[in-house]
Amino acid sequence: MLTPGFSSMSMSMAPWSAYTASGSLGSQGASSAGVGPRITFPLPMGLGMAPGSFPMAMGMLPLSLPQEGGGFGVVAPARPVHPHAYVTLGAGMRQKEVDMFTAEHPLEGYSGVTGERQERVVPYHMPSSAHPVGSSILLLAGFGFISRMYGLSVDNVVEIEMVLADGRIVIVSEDSDPDLWWAIRGAGPAFGIATRYKVRAFPVPVVFAGNLIYRFHRATAASLIKHVRDCIKGAPRELYANVLLTAGPADKDSLVVVQMCYVGSKEQGMEYLNAISSWDGERCLLNEVNEKSYLAQQDSVAQILRGKGQSAIFNESDVTSNRSGSMLAGRQWFIRSSLIHSLPDDIINQTVIQFSNTPIGCTWIFELSGGAIADFEDTPIPKEQREAVWTVAALHQWEMGIDDPRCIESAEEWIDGTIGKVALGGPFPSFIGRHEPPSRTIACFGKNWARLTELKRKYDPGCFFKNNFWPLDKNGQPVEPLSNEPPSPSP
Repeated sequence: MLTPGFSSMSMSMAPWSAYTASGSLGSQGASSAGVGPRITFPLPMGLGMAPGSFPMAMGMLPLSLPQEGGGFGVVAPARPVHPHAYVTLGAGMRQKEVDMFTAEHPLEGYSGVTGERQERVVPYHMPSSAHPVGSSILLLAGFGFISRMYGLSVDNVVEIEMVLADGRIVIVSEDSDPDLWWAIRGAGPAFGIATRYKVRAFPVPVVFAGNLIYRFHRATAASLIKHVRDCIKGAPRELYANVLLTAGPADKDSLVVVQMCYVGSKEQGMEYLNAISSWDGERCLLNEVNEKSYLAQQDSVAQILRGKGQSAIFNESDVTSNRSGSMLAGRQWFIRSSLIHSLPDDIINQTVIQFSNTPIGCTWIFELSGGAIADFEDTPIPKEQREAVWTVAALHQWEMGIDDPRCIESAEEWIDGTIGKVALGGPFPSFIGRHEPPSRTIACFGKNWARLTELKRKYDPGCFFKNNFWPLDKNGQPVEPLSNEPPSPSP
């Protein structure tokens, strides 16, 4: 759907965000024949607009930001009418802005109390990584809290408007250009500049989610990680879980954060919370798992680490904003990631030993993957990576004035050395960071790399789009890491 203010011939107009319901579910949840009502809520959004500054339009109320003392509020556990909706957004939108918009404009559903059909009771959200990622995640992969239910972000994009290397403005979809459509859902930045996206969003009335926080102790952390691994083995697609190790200052404790997100009610999710929280190796410092809105959960990782004294958190190649919405500057960051089929005891033991010597600002994470991610195949992301059980990542940040080689070396040693023993190849493309050698970028696509390079020659023969994501020059020869991007500014 092309929303007001957007057409392939009018790129100077401000982008719009639209929210459209598609299809209908009967009162018992069964699909009904035909297409249900198409409800569109257009809202003009300027590029770079700060959260909370959306103008009033067509009788809408302005969006509100989370408060210092709490989250975004709890939504009613209503049942959806529509199996999915569509969100149309312009380039440059941050995921937080998109989530806020869709949460503030819920669609109709059946009351969880009376069973009656009601307007504006079920919020819909598109599968994406947690805040603070931006819209470019829709070209690279995008793994988050509901990906095990609905797939990666690239699996739910249905249309992309973009500018190609020859200057053409095209609208790409499954029906318009199958080769380009295949390539841009995983390697999009190498083929053009996206200006508009249309993405499926799914009903998320309520989640049972939150964090359990423990002090990191070298003697007990491995036991906790193994316990969580065993508790969530064979979990349904509704459950997302991770274990996150984050290094504190020399005079402060490092932490182990266990995060879970069950897409459903408290009654359904308590089984997993009870199992995870039964570990008695250390006292739990905080257990804030409860029913909440999906919007609140999307912001939870950033809030936890900000509350610990961190001024920024890095997630899938984006920099978070502070509470006022402005971008934090003055930090360096480094990211490494991998995908694995299993998490053996010896890998966990070695991880804990290595992490105990990392500098402040280092975060290592094991995320439960799998589920619906393996259901999709027609993208450059190979089947082997999609069938991974765990996503593993080292997310490191440090002040511009600090020159500590451990900030980079510890991540490389863990991912390439320890995790490399069980790795499947490369990570999801959205976890490709700076300083990446060509071999790691190529490994993201496995057996699909040959087809991808052929399509690059077809659509961008002069290698016009140069960035740290594409590791070859116009002659097909590998380039040195960082050669396609400017250096970091001096402090």
